[in-house]
Amino acid sequence: MKNIFVLIALLSFSGLACACGTDAQREKMAAKLYADAEMQKFVCGASDSCSMEDFKAGLQFQKYERPFHGAVLSVCLVEPTLTATNSFTGVFAKKNGRYAFQFISYGTGVKVQVNKAGIPMVLEYSVVDPNNPDYSLNQYLWNGKAFIFSRTVPLHH
Repeated sequence: MKNIFVLIALLSFSGLACACGTDAQREKMAAKLYADAEMQKFVCGASDSCSMEDFKAGLQFQKYERPFHGAVLSVCLVEPTLTATNSFTGVFAKKNGRYAFQFISYGTGVKVQVNKAGIPMVLEYSVVDPNNPDYSLNQYLWNGKAFIFSRTVPLHH
């Protein structure tokens, strides 16, 4: 029993929890992503299209919390349960108690971090292309209202 409480405490303080928001909030996030034809095609797989329920069942919601000006910013990354080298990720940020859509990323992944100045940021890693050795990441900074594009950083394999 003591181990369960330790696990719950670790998850609470790690900044990562399994799901974002309420069922209704996750439903709205899924609906926003379902409207994107490319993401729908990727999540639905071979059929290229599926019901909203099947689409939602093919998603995973992960919440990240980062400090910002004495408060906590919650960011929800919504990713397909299908894994691939390049994939889609929906990025949502919690404002006024609701998760607001930020953008859809296509690439090798998204990370939520805080920069040296203490500003939450989203790092979007570019698409892996075997014919192109160049690799980069896009940095988006939180301005208090939304994530805004900051810069592209070249990386090499």
